[in-house]
Amino acid sequence: MTSLVTTETTLRAERFEHWAHEMSQVFGGLDSRPVDRSPFHGVAVSGSVGSLRLASIEAGPLSVRPSARRTAPEERDCYKVALQVSGTCVVEQDGTGDTLTPGDIAVCDTSRPYAFTYGSEFRTVLMLLPRPLLPVRPEAIRGITARRLTSEGGVGAVVGPFLQSLGAQSRACSGPAALSLMDGAVSLVTALVSEKLAETSPPAPHEAMMTRIRGYIETRLPNPDLTPDAIAEALGISRRYLFKLFAAEGLTVAGWIRTRRLERCARDLASPVSAEHPISMVAARWGLLDGRHFSRVFKSVYGETPRDFRRRALAEYAMDR
Repeated sequence: MTSLVTTETTLRAERFEHWAHEMSQVFGGLDSRPVDRSPFHGVAVSGSVGSLRLASIEAGPLSVRPSARRTAPEERDCYKVALQVSGTCVVEQDGTGDTLTPGDIAVCDTSRPYAFTYGSEFRTVLMLLPRPLLPVRPEAIRGITARRLTSEGGVGAVVGPFLQSLGAQSRACSGPAALSLMDGAVSLVTALVSEKLAETSPPAPHEAMMTRIRGYIETRLPNPDLTPDAIAEALGISRRYLFKLFAAEGLTVAGWIRTRRLERCARDLASPVSAEHPISMVAARWGLLDGRHFSRVFKSVYGETPRDFRRRALAEYAMDR
Protein backbone atom coordinates (compact mmCIF):
# COMPACT_ATOMS: atom_id res chain seq x y z
CA MET A 1 0.00 0.00 0.00
CA THR A 2 1.34 3.43 -0.94
CA SER A 3 -0.01 6.82 0.02
CA LEU A 4 0.72 10.52 0.06
CA VAL A 5 -0.63 12.70 2.85
CA THR A 6 -0.26 16.46 2.49
CA THR A 7 -1.85 19.59 3.91
CA GLU A 8 -0.93 21.71 0.88
CA THR A 9 -4.44 21.67 -0.62
CA THR A 10 -6.33 21.89 2.68
CA LEU A 11 -7.75 25.05 4.20
CA ARG A 12 -5.46 26.39 6.91
CA ALA A 13 -8.08 26.00 9.66
CA GLU A 14 -8.65 22.36 8.71
CA ARG A 15 -5.06 21.29 8.12
CA PHE A 16 -4.35 19.58 11.40
CA GLU A 17 -7.64 17.70 11.51
CA HIS A 18 -7.02 16.51 7.95
CA TRP A 19 -3.49 15.46 8.85
CA ALA A 20 -4.53 13.63 12.02
CA HIS A 21 -7.26 11.70 10.22
CA GLU A 22 -5.12 10.68 7.24
CA MET A 23 -2.11 9.64 9.34
CA SER A 24 -4.38 7.56 11.56
CA GLN A 25 -5.52 5.73 8.44
CA VAL A 26 -1.93 5.11 7.32
CA PHE A 27 -0.71 3.80 10.69
CA GLY A 28 -3.87 2.13 11.96
CA GLY A 29 -5.06 4.42 14.74
CA LEU A 30 -3.01 7.35 15.98
CA ASP A 31 -3.97 10.26 18.18
CA SER A 32 -2.15 13.35 16.87
CA ARG A 33 -2.29 16.72 18.63
CA PRO A 34 -0.73 20.11 17.85
CA VAL A 35 2.02 21.36 20.16
CA ASP A 36 1.45 25.07 19.49
CA ARG A 37 -0.96 27.36 17.66
CA SER A 38 1.20 28.07 14.61
CA PRO A 39 -0.27 27.23 11.16
CA PHE A 40 0.31 23.54 10.62
CA HIS A 41 1.80 21.87 7.56
CA GLY A 42 2.83 18.32 6.84
CA VAL A 43 3.81 15.92 4.06
CA ALA A 44 4.11 12.16 4.48
CA VAL A 45 5.01 9.63 1.83
CA SER A 46 4.50 6.01 2.81
CA GLY A 47 4.95 2.65 1.15
CA SER A 48 5.68 -1.01 1.74
CA VAL A 49 8.86 -3.00 1.26
CA GLY A 50 7.85 -6.62 1.63
CA SER A 51 6.26 -6.88 5.09
CA LEU A 52 7.72 -3.57 6.25
CA ARG A 53 5.77 -0.31 6.26
CA LEU A 54 7.76 2.90 5.91
CA ALA A 55 6.90 6.58 5.95
CA SER A 56 9.02 9.65 5.33
CA ILE A 57 7.45 12.56 7.19
CA GLU A 58 8.09 16.30 7.23
CA ALA A 59 5.80 18.36 9.46
CA GLY A 60 5.35 21.06 12.06
CA PRO A 61 5.27 20.60 15.85
CA LEU A 62 2.96 17.85 17.08
CA SER A 63 2.63 14.93 19.47
CA VAL A 64 1.60 11.42 18.49
CA ARG A 65 0.47 8.41 20.49
CA PRO A 66 -1.63 5.30 19.72
CA SER A 67 -5.35 5.86 19.88
CA ALA A 68 -7.32 3.98 22.51
CA ARG A 69 -9.53 2.75 19.65
CA ARG A 70 -6.99 1.39 17.24
CA THR A 71 -8.60 -0.30 14.25
CA ALA A 72 -5.64 -2.34 13.04
CA PRO A 73 -4.85 -5.08 15.61
CA GLU A 74 -2.10 -6.51 13.40
CA GLU A 75 -0.07 -3.33 13.88
CA ARG A 76 0.06 -3.92 17.62
CA ASP A 77 2.46 -6.79 16.99
CA CYS A 78 5.20 -4.59 15.53
CA TYR A 79 8.20 -2.57 16.47
CA LYS A 80 8.19 1.04 15.35
CA VAL A 81 11.69 2.09 14.34
CA ALA A 82 12.16 5.86 14.21
CA LEU A 83 15.04 7.67 12.51
CA GLN A 84 15.26 11.38 13.33
CA VAL A 85 16.41 13.24 10.21
CA SER A 86 16.05 16.85 11.39
CA GLY A 87 14.62 18.63 14.40
CA THR A 88 14.24 16.86 17.74
CA CYS A 89 11.83 14.33 19.20
CA VAL A 90 11.06 13.18 22.73
CA VAL A 91 10.16 9.48 22.63
CA GLU A 92 8.53 7.79 25.64
CA GLN A 93 7.44 4.29 26.64
CA ASP A 94 7.01 2.43 29.93
CA GLY A 95 7.70 5.55 31.98
CA THR A 96 11.09 6.20 30.41
CA GLY A 97 12.20 8.20 27.41
CA ASP A 98 14.93 9.99 25.54
CA THR A 99 15.50 12.92 23.23
CA LEU A 100 16.37 12.15 19.62
CA THR A 101 18.50 14.54 17.60
CA PRO A 102 19.33 14.28 13.87
CA GLY A 103 20.75 10.87 13.06
CA ASP A 104 19.44 9.16 16.19
CA ILE A 105 17.33 6.00 16.07
CA ALA A 106 14.84 4.64 18.59
CA VAL A 107 12.60 1.57 18.77
CA CYS A 108 9.15 1.34 20.39
CA ASP A 109 6.93 -1.69 20.91
CA THR A 110 3.50 -0.92 19.42
CA SER A 111 1.80 -3.44 21.71
CA ARG A 112 2.25 -0.99 24.60
CA PRO A 113 1.52 2.75 24.92
CA TYR A 114 4.20 5.07 23.55
CA ALA A 115 4.49 8.70 22.52
CA PHE A 116 6.48 10.86 20.12
CA THR A 117 6.59 14.62 20.72
CA TYR A 118 8.13 16.92 18.11
CA GLY A 119 8.59 20.40 19.57
CA SER A 120 9.55 22.11 16.32
CA GLU A 121 9.71 21.55 12.56
CA PHE A 122 11.03 18.06 11.91
CA ARG A 123 11.74 15.29 9.45
CA THR A 124 11.65 11.63 10.35
CA VAL A 125 11.51 8.15 8.84
CA LEU A 126 9.28 5.62 10.57
CA MET A 127 9.31 1.89 9.92
CA LEU A 128 6.82 -0.70 11.19
CA LEU A 129 8.65 -4.00 11.57
CA PRO A 130 6.53 -7.10 12.41
CA ARG A 131 7.70 -8.51 15.73
CA PRO A 132 8.22 -12.11 14.49
CA LEU A 133 10.81 -10.92 11.96
CA LEU A 134 13.20 -9.67 14.65
CA PRO A 135 15.07 -12.68 16.11
CA VAL A 136 15.45 -11.12 19.56
CA ARG A 137 13.26 -11.92 22.56
CA PRO A 138 10.69 -9.15 23.20
CA GLU A 139 11.53 -9.10 26.91
CA ALA A 140 15.16 -8.35 26.03
CA ILE A 141 14.21 -5.48 23.74
CA ARG A 142 11.95 -4.01 26.43
CA GLY A 143 15.03 -2.71 28.22
CA ILE A 144 16.04 -0.47 25.31
CA THR A 145 12.71 0.72 23.90
CA ALA A 146 12.30 4.51 23.74
CA ARG A 147 16.04 4.85 24.17
CA ARG A 148 18.42 6.78 21.97
CA LEU A 149 20.38 4.39 19.76
CA THR A 150 23.19 6.57 18.52
CA SER A 151 24.20 6.55 14.86
CA GLU A 152 27.50 8.35 15.38
CA GLY A 153 29.45 5.14 15.11
CA GLY A 154 29.18 1.38 14.96
CA VAL A 155 26.14 -0.26 13.41
CA GLY A 156 23.96 2.85 13.82
CA ALA A 157 26.11 4.79 11.39
CA VAL A 158 25.14 2.24 8.73
CA VAL A 159 21.49 1.79 9.68
CA GLY A 160 20.57 5.50 9.62
CA PRO A 161 21.49 6.29 5.99
CA PHE A 162 19.99 2.98 4.86
CA LEU A 163 16.63 3.69 6.52
CA GLN A 164 16.55 7.22 5.16
CA SER A 165 17.17 6.00 1.63
CA LEU A 166 14.71 3.12 1.98
CA GLY A 167 12.04 5.46 3.32
CA ALA A 168 12.49 7.82 0.39
CA GLN A 169 12.29 5.00 -2.15
CA SER A 170 9.74 2.69 -0.51
CA ARG A 171 7.00 3.55 -3.01
CA ALA A 172 9.27 2.49 -5.87
CA CYS A 173 10.55 -0.76 -4.33
CA SER A 174 8.92 -3.74 -6.01
CA GLY A 175 9.79 -7.00 -7.69
CA PRO A 176 12.20 -9.59 -6.30
CA ALA A 177 14.50 -6.88 -4.93
CA ALA A 178 11.86 -5.80 -2.40
CA LEU A 179 12.20 -8.98 -0.34
CA SER A 180 15.99 -8.67 -0.37
CA LEU A 181 15.76 -5.06 0.80
CA MET A 182 13.39 -6.13 3.56
CA ASP A 183 15.78 -8.80 4.73
CA GLY A 184 18.59 -6.24 4.67
CA ALA A 185 16.60 -3.78 6.78
CA VAL A 186 15.66 -6.46 9.31
CA SER A 187 19.27 -7.66 9.54
CA LEU A 188 20.56 -4.12 10.15
CA VAL A 189 17.97 -3.37 12.84
CA THR A 190 18.76 -6.73 14.47
CA ALA A 191 22.45 -5.84 14.49
CA LEU A 192 21.73 -2.40 15.97
CA VAL A 193 19.50 -3.81 18.71
CA SER A 194 22.03 -6.55 19.53
CA GLU A 195 24.84 -3.98 19.74
CA LYS A 196 22.83 -1.79 22.12
CA LEU A 197 21.85 -4.74 24.31
CA ALA A 198 25.49 -5.75 24.59
CA GLU A 199 26.42 -2.21 25.66
CA THR A 200 23.72 -1.82 28.29
CA SER A 201 23.97 -5.23 29.90
CA PRO A 202 26.46 -7.79 28.63
CA PRO A 203 24.50 -11.00 28.07
CA ALA A 204 25.05 -14.07 30.16
CA PRO A 205 26.98 -16.82 28.35
CA HIS A 206 23.82 -18.81 27.58
CA GLU A 207 22.06 -15.70 26.22
CA ALA A 208 25.04 -14.86 24.03
CA MET A 209 25.04 -18.42 22.71
CA MET A 210 21.30 -18.26 21.98
CA THR A 211 21.85 -15.07 20.01
CA ARG A 212 24.53 -16.83 17.97
CA ILE A 213 22.29 -19.83 17.43
CA ARG A 214 19.31 -17.76 16.31
CA GLY A 215 21.52 -15.78 13.95
CA TYR A 216 22.98 -18.97 12.52
CA ILE A 217 19.51 -20.42 11.97
CA GLU A 218 18.18 -17.23 10.34
CA THR A 219 20.87 -17.18 7.68
CA ARG A 220 20.45 -20.87 6.87
CA LEU A 221 16.68 -21.32 6.80
CA PRO A 222 16.72 -22.12 3.05
CA ASN A 223 19.01 -25.10 3.69
CA PRO A 224 16.90 -28.29 4.00
CA ASP A 225 19.81 -29.93 5.83
CA LEU A 226 19.58 -27.48 8.74
CA THR A 227 19.31 -29.90 11.67
CA PRO A 228 20.13 -29.77 15.40
CA ASP A 229 23.22 -31.87 14.77
CA ALA A 230 24.42 -29.50 12.04
CA ILE A 231 23.83 -26.46 14.24
CA ALA A 232 25.60 -27.96 17.24
CA GLU A 233 28.60 -28.98 15.15
CA ALA A 234 28.89 -25.59 13.44
CA LEU A 235 28.82 -23.70 16.75
CA GLY A 236 31.04 -26.10 18.64
CA ILE A 237 28.50 -27.17 21.26
CA SER A 238 26.92 -30.48 22.16
CA ARG A 239 23.52 -31.50 20.89
CA ARG A 240 22.38 -31.89 24.49
CA TYR A 241 23.41 -28.34 25.40
CA LEU A 242 21.63 -27.02 22.29
CA PHE A 243 18.40 -28.72 23.36
CA LYS A 244 18.83 -27.44 26.91
CA LEU A 245 19.13 -23.82 25.75
CA PHE A 246 15.88 -24.00 23.78
CA ALA A 247 14.07 -25.94 26.51
CA ALA A 248 14.86 -23.11 28.95
CA GLU A 249 12.70 -20.86 26.77
CA GLY A 250 9.95 -23.45 26.36
CA LEU A 251 11.00 -24.21 22.78
CA THR A 252 12.47 -26.99 20.70
CA VAL A 253 15.12 -26.56 18.03
CA ALA A 254 13.04 -28.21 15.31
CA GLY A 255 9.97 -26.25 16.36
CA TRP A 256 11.82 -22.94 16.17
CA ILE A 257 13.21 -23.72 12.73
CA ARG A 258 9.78 -24.76 11.50
CA THR A 259 8.17 -21.60 12.91
CA ARG A 260 10.68 -19.30 11.27
CA ARG A 261 10.35 -21.12 7.95
CA LEU A 262 6.57 -20.92 8.03
CA GLU A 263 6.74 -17.20 8.84
CA ARG A 264 8.96 -16.63 5.82
CA CYS A 265 6.62 -18.70 3.63
CA ALA A 266 3.60 -16.74 4.87
CA ARG A 267 5.40 -13.49 4.11
CA ASP A 268 6.17 -14.60 0.56
CA LEU A 269 2.70 -16.00 -0.06
CA ALA A 270 1.19 -12.67 0.99
CA SER A 271 3.51 -10.66 -1.26
CA PRO A 272 2.53 -9.79 -4.85
CA VAL A 273 6.23 -10.07 -5.65
CA SER A 274 5.92 -13.87 -5.36
CA ALA A 275 2.37 -14.16 -6.70
CA GLU A 276 3.45 -16.05 -9.83
CA HIS A 277 5.66 -18.50 -7.97
CA PRO A 278 4.15 -21.95 -7.35
CA ILE A 279 3.44 -22.63 -3.68
CA SER A 280 5.82 -25.59 -3.79
CA MET A 281 8.58 -23.23 -4.94
CA VAL A 282 7.89 -20.82 -2.08
CA ALA A 283 8.07 -23.67 0.43
CA ALA A 284 11.23 -25.12 -1.12
CA ARG A 285 12.86 -21.67 -1.03
CA TRP A 286 12.74 -21.94 2.78
CA GLY A 287 13.88 -25.54 3.08
CA LEU A 288 10.46 -27.22 3.11
CA LEU A 289 10.65 -29.75 0.31
CA ASP A 290 7.67 -31.98 1.11
CA GLY A 291 4.69 -30.13 -0.36
CA ARG A 292 1.99 -32.18 1.34
CA HIS A 293 3.64 -31.96 4.73
CA PHE A 294 4.11 -28.21 4.28
CA SER A 295 0.43 -27.74 3.47
CA ARG A 296 -0.68 -29.69 6.56
CA VAL A 297 1.67 -27.87 8.93
CA PHE A 298 0.89 -24.47 7.45
CA LYS A 299 -2.86 -25.02 7.92
CA SER A 300 -2.37 -26.19 11.50
CA VAL A 301 -0.58 -22.90 12.30
CA TYR A 302 -2.43 -20.35 10.14
CA GLY A 303 -5.87 -21.96 10.04
CA GLU A 304 -6.09 -22.18 6.26
CA THR A 305 -4.26 -23.86 3.41
CA PRO A 306 -1.35 -22.03 1.76
CA ARG A 307 -3.51 -21.56 -1.35
CA ASP A 308 -6.40 -20.01 0.59
CA PHE A 309 -4.00 -17.90 2.64
CA ARG A 310 -2.38 -16.52 -0.52
CA ARG A 311 -5.71 -15.84 -2.22
CA ARG A 312 -7.04 -13.91 0.77
CA ALA A 313 -3.80 -11.98 1.41
CA LEU A 314 -3.44 -10.88 -2.22
CA ALA A 315 -7.11 -9.88 -2.39
CA GLU A 316 -6.67 -7.72 0.71
CA TYR A 317 -3.52 -6.21 -0.77
CA ALA A 318 -5.36 -5.33 -4.00
CA MET A 319 -8.15 -3.66 -2.04
CA ASP A 320 -5.63 -1.43 -0.25
CA ARG A 321 -4.03 -0.21 -3.45
